[in-house]
Amino acid sequence: MISGVKDEIAKLARAEATGIITADVAARAWATDRNAASRRLAALARGGWLRRLQRGTYEVAALESSSDVPASYEDPWALAGVLFAPCYIGGWSAAEHWGLTEQLFRETFVITAAHVRTTRTVVGGAAFRLARVTPEKARGDSSVWRRTTRVACSSPERTLVDGANIPSWVGGVRHLTDILARYVELPSRNLEALGTALKEVGRGAAAKRLGFIAEELAVGERDAEAHAALLAVRDMALSFRTSGVVRLDPAVSRHGPMNTHWGLWVNVRVAREAHS
Repeated sequence: MISGVKDEIAKLARAEATGIITADVAARAWATDRNAASRRLAALARGGWLRRLQRGTYEVAALESSSDVPASYEDPWALAGVLFAPCYIGGWSAAEHWGLTEQLFRETFVITAAHVRTTRTVVGGAAFRLARVTPEKARGDSSVWRRTTRVACSSPERTLVDGANIPSWVGGVRHLTDILARYVELPSRNLEALGTALKEVGRGAAAKRLGFIAEELAVGERDAEAHAALLAVRDMALSFRTSGVVRLDPAVSRHGPMNTHWGLWVNVRVAREAHS
């Protein structure tokens, strides 16, 4: 009996490298139908062979006698890819990954088209911040290997544009400022890709915010290459600027003074000290 259960678990582990199992994964691994797989998963969880993460989602428990079975998952990125598909890792989590911020966030930021009921959840000890979008917008433009699993995420350029669209995704305008300042210092910066991201997923408000911030940062930038890159971002943003007036930080209720050139209510200070 025990050996049969271990064989079932080993098949699950081979079928899904993350160790995160759904009924669809189990049905493929066991060559059975989804309903039967779902019932068997629940039984294995009751017996302690699997750990229930949430309804319909389980984690393979480590079995000392089977090298095929991985230890408990360590990476919330891989877990997110299963729990919230279709989705990609973005916002502050992508910014951390690409070295665009030193700010540490407890929650993993996930942009998802799944039918989630809350913007914050904890699953298996991992905390997630969720942003709901339409399916066509739930595709990252990059991917990274997380141990044995490839996870969709946003590129540095897409992360910047997403943050300019909705600053709260990266922790607010002050963090967006820090991210842009670091981005223009990267040898790998790709302004052509940034322009593509602005064209494809950016809104007029995103162009206004990025252009204004780049212009402000350029004033005190001493590094010649970074200064030139900031001016290039400013000029690029000008070409995508739209009519109307928006708040620099939409999470701040006050309007602040109006910048008519960019069509912005400047309701927070863009402080260079934050990223010097």
